[in-house]
Amino acid sequence: MVSSRILIPELKSMINFNDCEISSIEFDSREVKEGSIFFALKGLNEDGSIFIEEAIDMGAKIVLSEDAFPDNPRVMQVSDLRSYLGIVSSRFYDNPSTKLHIFCVTGTNGKTSCVESLSRLIKGTKENCGYISTIGVSYDGQELVRESKLTTPDPVSLNKELFNIIRSGSNFAAIEASSHGLSQKRISGLEIGTAIFTSFSHDHLDYHSSLEDYKNSKFSLFRDYNPETSIIQIDSDEGLEIFQELKLLERSVFSVSSSKEADFSYSCKRVEDLSLEIVVKSDQSNFSFCLNTLSAALASNVVCSFAALLLKGFDLKDLLRAVKDLNMPDGRMDLIQIDEKNICCIDFAHTPEALQKSLNEIRDSFEGNIWCVFGCGGERDKTKRPLMGSIAEKFADYVILTNDNPRSESEEDIFNDIVSGIKNFSEIKVIKDRKLAVVESLNSMLNNNEKNIMLLAGKGHENYQTIGLNTIEMNDKEIVCNYLEGQGERKV
Repeated sequence: MVSSRILIPELKSMINFNDCEISSIEFDSREVKEGSIFFALKGLNEDGSIFIEEAIDMGAKIVLSEDAFPDNPRVMQVSDLRSYLGIVSSRFYDNPSTKLHIFCVTGTNGKTSCVESLSRLIKGTKENCGYISTIGVSYDGQELVRESKLTTPDPVSLNKELFNIIRSGSNFAAIEASSHGLSQKRISGLEIGTAIFTSFSHDHLDYHSSLEDYKNSKFSLFRDYNPETSIIQIDSDEGLEIFQELKLLERSVFSVSSSKEADFSYSCKRVEDLSLEIVVKSDQSNFSFCLNTLSAALASNVVCSFAALLLKGFDLKDLLRAVKDLNMPDGRMDLIQIDEKNICCIDFAHTPEALQKSLNEIRDSFEGNIWCVFGCGGERDKTKRPLMGSIAEKFADYVILTNDNPRSESEEDIFNDIVSGIKNFSEIKVIKDRKLAVVESLNSMLNNNEKNIMLLAGKGHENYQTIGLNTIEMNDKEIVCNYLEGQGERKV
């Protein structure tokens, strides 16, 4: 068990202190306490160096900075400070990744469903696997201990959670690696057992300078962390690219595909109860299973999980028993029956690729009109907005634009960006209030005497909405369920 004060040996040798025990690692000067190490990181908006004196006044024993401060004996200059934060955090928490097999998942879409299916499949084999996902943190793969603030936490929080996963009795952990997290080296210092690439498409160009930069951030998981085994979904050009690169480097890498020859090739067939039958062929073995989802994209992520676990040595029979009870993460193609003719599907789709796939899945699975209710987040990638507007117009029968999380960006600017990709704006409604937009759609569906399904996209599991500086409670599923209660309908 890690103590509240722990010795970092190399710091003692690198700086002239007799006692180098530290009480905590901090990169926010407001959190510094007596005996802390303060990392003066350079951020997008602020340079931590301006808070060095404040940190020392609050009790920081050592300050680490990429800049030199020769007149201050407590400040040590360290190059690549973000990577070093991960290394020190790992050592502070007794190197937890060396005591766990870490499954680390990256990709534009599918990270959460892959991470949580890994953990739940392992749980079904009577082992425990903690996870850290976009939705939340679990130490045993079953009970959620807290909701997540970031897809990939900062290195201190990440190593603390991995330490707690070990204390819970787990030998495995599954984590998501976002492009931001990889770019900011939040997983530095971790030993990665299995790395998984789920998908690649347009996203996050508010942060990355180009799609190439975004792609290279994703690829860094495989290039820089030297995982024991890599699982790559190769249906995208980018997935095939990194797979071939790793093959040339003679790394331990395996491919997954529904359309190409692969180490794990699979096909999906819809069955009558809106579930999928997945058939997998591999050198390991050929097998099939059913999933309670209509989404082939979610099925792909589960196949990646199967591949990772089989290669790790899990028994196929145990996994096939476990998959019978597998539930998808909240807000991933969740279906709510409105009445005998109408259905609502709630999905986290917030990228052009994900929105198109969700609309196509619905078109292939249901008869009737498709209603698409969505918006785009403020202060985020603006270039994907017209693409999503165009996709909604092309693949849905009715489109209602509404707020996602506008944050401090002008709502009008967001809507205008989306509308710029729409050819016939007269067919599109704009209802800023998200609750009113959902209610308007449901009322229209119930009153048109036709079969309808609504895709309520963009927020999925989220239980909040950020408008300006205010964050309010807002949950798409609750809006729909409360509407049904008011209509006297029963959710099924």
